[in-house]
Amino acid sequence: MGTPGFFQAARIFFRQGIIHRACEGPRIDVNSSVKHFWGSSHSTLTSSLRKFANAFNEKLNVLGEVFAKQCHAIAVQRVRRSAQIINLYSTLYNEQSLEQIVKKFGHQFLRNSKGRPLYLLFGASLFSWNESKVTDEELNSCVDDMNHVTDLESQKLHIPDDSSKEPNNRNQDHYMDQWELVIDRENIKLWRRPIQDTYLYEYKVFGRFFDIPAKAFYSVQVDIEYRKQWDRLVIALETVDKDEQSGCEVLHWITHYPYPMYSRDYVYIRRHRIDYDKKAMVLISRAVDHPCRPESKKYVRVKTYSSQMVIKPHTSFDENGFDYILTYHDDPKAAFPSVAYNWMASTGVPDFVDKLHNAAKTLHERKAKRFSPQNETTDENISCYS
Repeated sequence: MGTPGFFQAARIFFRQGIIHRACEGPRIDVNSSVKHFWGSSHSTLTSSLRKFANAFNEKLNVLGEVFAKQCHAIAVQRVRRSAQIINLYSTLYNEQSLEQIVKKFGHQFLRNSKGRPLYLLFGASLFSWNESKVTDEELNSCVDDMNHVTDLESQKLHIPDDSSKEPNNRNQDHYMDQWELVIDRENIKLWRRPIQDTYLYEYKVFGRFFDIPAKAFYSVQVDIEYRKQWDRLVIALETVDKDEQSGCEVLHWITHYPYPMYSRDYVYIRRHRIDYDKKAMVLISRAVDHPCRPESKKYVRVKTYSSQMVIKPHTSFDENGFDYILTYHDDPKAAFPSVAYNWMASTGVPDFVDKLHNAAKTLHERKAKRFSPQNETTDENISCYS
Protein backbone atom coordinates (compact mmCIF):
# COMPACT_ATOMS: atom_id res chain seq x y z
CA MET A 1 0.00 0.00 0.00
CA GLY A 2 2.99 2.35 0.54
CA THR A 3 4.54 2.08 -2.96
CA PRO A 4 1.58 3.34 -5.02
CA GLY A 5 1.32 6.31 -2.71
CA PHE A 6 4.95 7.18 -3.32
CA PHE A 7 4.58 7.12 -7.10
CA GLN A 8 1.41 9.15 -6.81
CA ALA A 9 3.27 11.77 -4.76
CA ALA A 10 6.09 11.80 -7.28
CA ARG A 11 3.59 12.20 -10.09
CA ILE A 12 2.04 15.18 -8.26
CA PHE A 13 5.50 16.57 -7.68
CA PHE A 14 6.39 16.49 -11.30
CA ARG A 15 3.08 17.82 -12.43
CA GLN A 16 2.77 20.61 -9.92
CA GLY A 17 6.45 21.44 -9.58
CA ILE A 18 8.55 21.01 -12.70
CA ILE A 19 5.80 21.15 -15.28
CA HIS A 20 4.16 24.13 -13.57
CA ARG A 21 7.44 26.01 -13.45
CA ALA A 22 8.10 25.11 -17.08
CA CYS A 23 4.76 26.56 -18.04
CA GLU A 24 5.46 29.80 -16.20
CA GLY A 25 8.88 30.32 -17.88
CA PRO A 26 9.61 31.40 -21.42
CA ARG A 27 8.93 28.97 -24.21
CA ILE A 28 11.89 26.73 -25.04
CA ASP A 29 12.56 24.97 -28.26
CA VAL A 30 12.67 21.29 -27.40
CA ASN A 31 15.10 20.32 -30.12
CA SER A 32 17.56 23.03 -29.21
CA SER A 33 17.27 22.15 -25.56
CA VAL A 34 18.05 18.49 -26.17
CA LYS A 35 21.03 19.38 -28.30
CA HIS A 36 22.24 21.80 -25.70
CA PHE A 37 21.79 19.22 -22.95
CA TRP A 38 23.69 16.42 -24.61
CA GLY A 39 26.28 18.77 -25.80
CA SER A 40 27.01 20.32 -22.47
CA SER A 41 29.90 19.37 -20.30
CA HIS A 42 29.91 16.86 -17.45
CA SER A 43 29.86 19.63 -14.83
CA THR A 44 26.68 21.03 -16.23
CA LEU A 45 25.02 17.61 -15.94
CA THR A 46 26.14 17.24 -12.32
CA SER A 47 24.81 20.67 -11.49
CA SER A 48 21.45 19.87 -13.02
CA LEU A 49 21.17 16.60 -11.08
CA ARG A 50 22.06 18.39 -7.84
CA LYS A 51 19.33 20.94 -8.43
CA PHE A 52 16.89 18.16 -9.19
CA ALA A 53 17.82 16.32 -5.96
CA ASN A 54 17.43 19.46 -3.86
CA ALA A 55 14.03 20.18 -5.33
CA PHE A 56 12.97 16.58 -4.79
CA ASN A 57 14.11 16.69 -1.14
CA GLU A 58 12.12 19.84 -0.55
CA LYS A 59 9.01 18.16 -1.87
CA LEU A 60 9.66 15.13 0.32
CA ASN A 61 9.99 17.38 3.36
CA VAL A 62 6.63 18.95 2.54
CA LEU A 63 5.05 15.52 2.21
CA GLY A 64 6.65 14.45 5.49
CA GLU A 65 5.24 17.44 7.33
CA VAL A 66 1.77 16.75 5.94
CA PHE A 67 2.03 13.09 6.94
CA ALA A 68 3.24 13.99 10.48
CA LYS A 69 0.35 16.37 10.97
CA GLN A 70 -2.08 13.66 9.85
CA CYS A 71 -0.56 11.12 12.27
CA HIS A 72 -0.58 13.67 15.07
CA ALA A 73 -4.29 14.32 14.53
CA ILE A 74 -5.04 10.57 14.61
CA ALA A 75 -2.95 10.09 17.76
CA VAL A 76 -4.71 12.96 19.50
CA GLN A 77 -8.06 11.49 18.56
CA ARG A 78 -7.08 8.06 19.98
CA VAL A 79 -5.83 9.57 23.23
CA ARG A 80 -8.99 11.64 23.62
CA ARG A 81 -11.13 8.56 23.02
CA SER A 82 -9.15 6.55 25.59
CA ALA A 83 -9.60 9.30 28.16
CA GLN A 84 -13.33 9.30 27.52
CA ILE A 85 -13.50 5.53 28.04
CA ILE A 86 -11.57 5.81 31.31
CA ASN A 87 -13.87 8.55 32.57
CA LEU A 88 -16.91 6.50 31.60
CA TYR A 89 -15.79 3.40 33.52
CA SER A 90 -14.65 5.42 36.50
CA THR A 91 -18.16 6.88 36.65
CA LEU A 92 -19.89 3.51 36.29
CA TYR A 93 -17.61 1.64 38.70
CA ASN A 94 -16.60 3.18 41.99
CA GLU A 95 -13.71 1.98 44.14
CA GLN A 96 -15.76 -0.70 45.88
CA SER A 97 -16.94 -2.10 42.56
CA LEU A 98 -13.38 -2.30 41.32
CA GLU A 99 -12.39 -4.11 44.50
CA GLN A 100 -15.22 -6.59 43.92
CA ILE A 101 -13.99 -7.18 40.38
CA VAL A 102 -10.48 -7.85 41.68
CA LYS A 103 -11.83 -10.18 44.36
CA LYS A 104 -13.93 -12.13 41.84
CA PHE A 105 -10.89 -12.47 39.67
CA GLY A 106 -8.95 -13.66 42.70
CA HIS A 107 -11.63 -16.22 43.58
CA GLN A 108 -11.62 -17.61 40.05
CA PHE A 109 -7.84 -17.67 40.01
CA LEU A 110 -7.65 -19.45 43.34
CA ARG A 111 -10.33 -21.95 42.38
CA ASN A 112 -8.24 -23.06 39.41
CA SER A 113 -4.87 -22.68 41.07
CA LYS A 114 -2.87 -25.81 41.75
CA GLY A 115 0.08 -24.17 43.48
CA ARG A 116 -0.59 -24.13 47.23
CA PRO A 117 1.96 -21.41 48.23
CA LEU A 118 0.78 -19.06 45.47
CA TYR A 119 -2.82 -19.94 46.37
CA LEU A 120 -2.37 -18.81 49.97
CA LEU A 121 -0.19 -15.80 49.18
CA PHE A 122 -2.52 -14.33 46.56
CA GLY A 123 -5.65 -15.13 48.58
CA ALA A 124 -4.34 -13.52 51.75
CA SER A 125 -3.41 -10.38 49.84
CA LEU A 126 -7.04 -9.92 48.75
CA PHE A 127 -8.46 -10.09 52.29
CA SER A 128 -8.86 -6.81 54.19
CA TRP A 129 -8.42 -7.17 57.95
CA ASN A 130 -9.30 -3.53 58.56
CA GLU A 131 -12.79 -4.01 57.13
CA SER A 132 -13.48 -7.46 58.60
CA LYS A 133 -11.74 -7.58 61.98
CA VAL A 134 -13.54 -7.76 65.32
CA THR A 135 -12.89 -4.46 67.08
CA ASP A 136 -12.31 -3.65 70.73
CA GLU A 137 -15.60 -1.76 70.75
CA GLU A 138 -17.47 -4.93 69.82
CA LEU A 139 -15.78 -6.86 72.63
CA ASN A 140 -16.61 -4.16 75.15
CA SER A 141 -20.19 -3.96 73.90
CA CYS A 142 -20.64 -7.69 74.55
CA VAL A 143 -19.41 -7.30 78.12
CA ASP A 144 -21.79 -4.39 78.66
CA ASP A 145 -24.66 -6.50 77.33
CA MET A 146 -23.69 -9.25 79.76
CA ASN A 147 -23.78 -6.82 82.68
CA HIS A 148 -27.10 -5.49 81.50
CA VAL A 149 -28.73 -8.91 81.31
CA THR A 150 -27.35 -10.05 84.66
CA ASP A 151 -28.75 -6.88 86.25
CA LEU A 152 -32.12 -7.60 84.68
CA GLU A 153 -32.06 -11.16 85.90
CA SER A 154 -31.04 -10.19 89.41
CA GLN A 155 -33.94 -7.74 89.55
CA LYS A 156 -36.34 -10.39 88.15
CA LEU A 157 -37.89 -8.11 85.58
CA HIS A 158 -40.47 -10.71 84.54
CA ILE A 159 -42.54 -10.04 87.69
CA PRO A 160 -45.29 -7.37 87.67
CA ASP A 161 -44.22 -3.73 87.74
CA ASP A 162 -43.34 -2.27 91.11
CA SER A 163 -43.77 1.43 91.80
CA SER A 164 -40.56 1.41 93.83
CA LYS A 165 -38.42 0.74 90.73
CA GLU A 166 -35.98 3.39 89.63
CA PRO A 167 -36.47 5.10 86.27
CA ASN A 168 -33.27 3.45 85.03
CA ASN A 169 -34.79 0.04 85.67
CA ARG A 170 -37.81 0.92 83.57
CA ASN A 171 -35.45 1.62 80.66
CA GLN A 172 -33.95 -1.83 81.19
CA ASP A 173 -37.47 -3.29 81.17
CA HIS A 174 -37.94 -1.71 77.76
CA TYR A 175 -34.71 -3.31 76.52
CA MET A 176 -35.92 -6.83 77.37
CA ASP A 177 -39.38 -6.18 75.95
CA GLN A 178 -37.80 -6.74 72.53
CA TRP A 179 -37.09 -10.36 73.50
CA GLU A 180 -39.59 -13.18 73.96
CA LEU A 181 -38.86 -15.55 76.85
CA VAL A 182 -38.93 -19.12 75.46
CA ILE A 183 -37.22 -21.19 78.19
CA ASP A 184 -37.31 -20.24 81.86
CA ARG A 185 -35.51 -22.70 84.08
CA GLU A 186 -33.52 -22.32 87.26
CA ASN A 187 -30.05 -22.13 85.71
CA ILE A 188 -30.85 -21.38 82.07
CA LYS A 189 -33.07 -18.87 80.30
CA LEU A 190 -33.54 -18.41 76.58
CA TRP A 191 -35.01 -15.41 74.77
CA ARG A 192 -35.57 -14.80 71.10
CA ARG A 193 -36.49 -11.87 68.90
CA PRO A 194 -37.36 -11.80 65.18
CA ILE A 195 -34.80 -10.64 62.65
CA GLN A 196 -36.30 -7.96 60.45
CA ASP A 197 -37.54 -9.02 56.99
CA THR A 198 -36.86 -12.72 57.65
CA TYR A 199 -38.59 -15.69 59.28
CA LEU A 200 -35.51 -16.22 61.48
CA TYR A 201 -34.88 -15.34 65.11
CA GLU A 202 -31.91 -14.20 67.11
CA TYR A 203 -31.42 -16.12 70.36
CA LYS A 204 -29.96 -15.10 73.69
CA VAL A 205 -29.10 -17.71 76.33
CA PHE A 206 -28.23 -16.86 79.92
CA GLY A 207 -27.09 -19.58 82.29
CA ARG A 208 -24.94 -20.65 85.21
CA PHE A 209 -22.65 -23.59 85.95
CA PHE A 210 -21.15 -24.40 89.32
CA ASP A 211 -19.11 -27.58 88.73
CA ILE A 212 -16.37 -26.29 86.40
CA PRO A 213 -14.21 -23.15 86.24
CA ALA A 214 -14.72 -20.40 83.70
CA LYS A 215 -11.32 -21.06 82.13
CA ALA A 216 -12.33 -24.64 81.22
CA PHE A 217 -15.53 -23.44 79.54
CA TYR A 218 -13.52 -20.81 77.67
CA SER A 219 -10.71 -23.16 76.61
CA VAL A 220 -13.04 -25.78 75.18
CA GLN A 221 -14.33 -23.18 72.71
CA VAL A 222 -10.95 -21.76 71.79
CA ASP A 223 -9.23 -25.12 71.17
CA ILE A 224 -10.33 -26.20 67.68
CA GLU A 225 -8.35 -29.45 67.86
CA TYR A 226 -10.27 -30.51 70.95
CA ARG A 227 -13.53 -29.50 69.21
CA LYS A 228 -12.85 -32.16 66.60
CA GLN A 229 -12.83 -34.77 69.37
CA TRP A 230 -16.01 -33.96 71.28
CA ASP A 231 -18.17 -32.64 68.43
CA ARG A 232 -19.07 -35.58 66.17
CA LEU A 233 -20.77 -33.31 63.64
CA VAL A 234 -17.48 -31.69 62.66
CA ILE A 235 -16.20 -32.79 59.26
CA ALA A 236 -13.35 -30.29 59.11
CA LEU A 237 -12.24 -27.32 61.20
CA GLU A 238 -9.08 -25.38 60.46
CA THR A 239 -7.51 -21.95 60.66
CA VAL A 240 -7.34 -20.26 57.26
CA ASP A 241 -5.69 -16.95 58.09
CA LYS A 242 -4.56 -15.00 61.13
CA ASP A 243 -3.77 -11.38 61.94
CA GLU A 244 -1.18 -11.10 64.70
CA GLN A 245 -1.79 -7.39 65.19
CA SER A 246 -5.51 -7.58 66.01
CA GLY A 247 -5.60 -11.15 67.30
CA CYS A 248 -8.32 -12.11 64.80
CA GLU A 249 -8.33 -15.36 62.87
CA VAL A 250 -10.39 -16.77 60.01
CA LEU A 251 -11.63 -20.35 60.35
CA HIS A 252 -13.29 -22.78 57.97
CA TRP A 253 -15.80 -25.12 59.59
CA ILE A 254 -17.65 -27.95 57.79
CA THR A 255 -20.41 -29.70 59.72
CA HIS A 256 -22.87 -32.50 59.09
CA TYR A 257 -26.57 -31.75 58.60
CA PRO A 258 -29.47 -34.19 58.93
CA TYR A 259 -29.89 -36.56 56.01
CA PRO A 260 -30.67 -36.01 53.13
CA MET A 261 -29.48 -32.39 53.27
CA TYR A 262 -26.02 -31.32 52.18
CA SER A 263 -23.43 -30.57 54.81
CA ARG A 264 -22.95 -26.90 55.68
CA ASP A 265 -19.70 -24.97 55.75
CA TYR A 266 -18.90 -21.73 57.54
CA VAL A 267 -16.10 -19.29 56.88
CA TYR A 268 -15.98 -16.93 59.83
CA ILE A 269 -13.70 -14.51 61.58
CA ARG A 270 -13.15 -14.98 65.30
CA ARG A 271 -11.56 -13.09 68.13
CA HIS A 272 -11.38 -13.99 71.81
CA ARG A 273 -9.96 -12.14 74.78
CA ILE A 274 -9.65 -12.44 78.55
CA ASP A 275 -10.36 -9.06 80.13
CA TYR A 276 -8.83 -9.16 83.60
CA ASP A 277 -9.96 -5.62 84.42
CA LYS A 278 -13.63 -6.38 83.73
CA LYS A 279 -13.21 -9.97 84.91
CA ALA A 280 -14.75 -11.41 81.75
CA MET A 281 -13.93 -13.70 78.85
CA VAL A 282 -15.29 -12.76 75.43
CA LEU A 283 -15.57 -14.72 72.17
CA ILE A 284 -17.02 -13.21 68.98
CA SER A 285 -17.50 -15.01 65.67
CA ARG A 286 -19.26 -13.92 62.49
CA ALA A 287 -19.43 -15.00 58.86
CA VAL A 288 -16.97 -13.47 56.43
CA ASP A 289 -15.77 -13.99 52.86
CA HIS A 290 -12.17 -15.06 52.43
CA PRO A 291 -10.51 -15.60 49.03
CA CYS A 292 -8.69 -18.72 50.24
CA ARG A 293 -12.00 -20.48 50.88
CA PRO A 294 -14.33 -19.95 47.89
CA GLU A 295 -17.69 -21.66 47.85
CA SER A 296 -17.80 -25.33 46.91
CA LYS A 297 -20.58 -27.25 45.19
CA LYS A 298 -20.02 -30.02 47.71
CA TYR A 299 -21.33 -27.96 50.65
CA VAL A 300 -23.91 -25.25 51.29
CA ARG A 301 -22.20 -22.05 52.40
CA VAL A 302 -23.80 -20.34 55.42
CA LYS A 303 -23.28 -16.64 54.81
CA THR A 304 -25.35 -15.32 57.73
CA TYR A 305 -23.85 -16.31 61.04
CA SER A 306 -23.04 -14.53 64.31
CA SER A 307 -22.09 -15.78 67.76
CA GLN A 308 -21.16 -13.77 70.86
CA MET A 309 -20.21 -15.44 74.13
CA VAL A 310 -19.33 -13.74 77.43
CA ILE A 311 -18.20 -15.67 80.50
CA LYS A 312 -17.96 -14.10 83.95
CA PRO A 313 -16.61 -16.15 86.90
CA HIS A 314 -18.27 -16.02 90.30
CA THR A 315 -14.89 -15.72 92.04
CA SER A 316 -11.88 -16.28 89.75
CA PHE A 317 -11.17 -17.78 86.35
CA ASP A 318 -9.66 -20.95 87.86
CA GLU A 319 -12.32 -21.66 90.49
CA ASN A 320 -15.62 -23.41 89.89
CA GLY A 321 -18.67 -21.33 89.11
CA PHE A 322 -19.48 -18.78 86.42
CA ASP A 323 -22.28 -17.08 84.48
CA TYR A 324 -22.41 -16.99 80.71
CA ILE A 325 -24.47 -15.37 77.99
CA LEU A 326 -24.64 -16.47 74.37
CA THR A 327 -26.21 -14.37 71.59
CA TYR A 328 -26.56 -16.32 68.37
CA HIS A 329 -28.20 -16.37 64.97
CA ASP A 330 -27.58 -17.91 61.55
CA ASP A 331 -29.34 -18.78 58.32
CA PRO A 332 -28.49 -22.37 57.32
CA LYS A 333 -30.59 -22.16 54.14
CA ALA A 334 -32.56 -25.21 55.19
CA ALA A 335 -35.87 -26.01 53.51
CA PHE A 336 -37.69 -26.40 56.83
CA PRO A 337 -41.02 -24.81 57.66
CA SER A 338 -40.39 -21.74 59.79
CA VAL A 339 -42.18 -23.29 62.76
CA ALA A 340 -40.06 -26.44 62.62
CA TYR A 341 -36.82 -24.50 62.20
CA ASN A 342 -37.56 -22.17 65.09
CA TRP A 343 -38.39 -25.15 67.29
CA MET A 344 -35.10 -26.84 66.40
CA ALA A 345 -33.17 -23.63 66.98
CA SER A 346 -34.79 -22.95 70.35
CA THR A 347 -33.92 -26.46 71.53
CA GLY A 348 -30.63 -26.82 69.64
CA VAL A 349 -28.93 -23.81 71.21
CA PRO A 350 -29.38 -25.07 74.81
CA ASP A 351 -28.32 -28.56 73.67
CA PHE A 352 -25.16 -27.10 72.20
CA VAL A 353 -24.42 -25.31 75.47
CA ASP A 354 -24.86 -28.62 77.29
CA LYS A 355 -22.35 -30.21 74.91
CA LEU A 356 -19.93 -27.40 75.66
CA HIS A 357 -20.43 -27.97 79.37
CA ASN A 358 -19.87 -31.72 79.12
CA ALA A 359 -16.75 -31.27 76.99
CA ALA A 360 -15.41 -28.65 79.40
CA LYS A 361 -16.11 -30.92 82.35
CA THR A 362 -14.25 -33.79 80.68
CA LEU A 363 -11.34 -31.50 79.90
CA HIS A 364 -11.29 -30.15 83.44
CA GLU A 365 -11.28 -33.64 84.97
CA ARG A 366 -8.56 -34.74 82.58
CA LYS A 367 -6.41 -31.76 83.51
CA ALA A 368 -7.09 -32.30 87.20
CA LYS A 369 -5.79 -35.87 86.96
CA ARG A 370 -2.78 -34.74 85.01
CA PHE A 371 -1.81 -32.18 87.63
CA SER A 372 -2.83 -34.23 90.66
CA PRO A 373 -0.23 -34.80 93.47
CA GLN A 374 0.38 -38.30 92.10
CA ASN A 375 1.34 -36.78 88.73
CA GLU A 376 2.98 -33.64 90.05
CA THR A 377 5.06 -31.76 87.51
CA THR A 378 8.19 -29.76 88.17
CA ASP A 379 7.33 -27.01 85.69
CA GLU A 380 5.50 -24.32 87.60
CA ASN A 381 4.88 -22.26 84.48
CA ILE A 382 2.61 -24.83 82.79
CA SER A 383 -1.01 -23.66 82.79
CA CYS A 384 -3.77 -26.15 83.32
CA TYR A 385 -5.57 -24.87 80.20
CA SER A 386 -2.67 -23.73 78.03
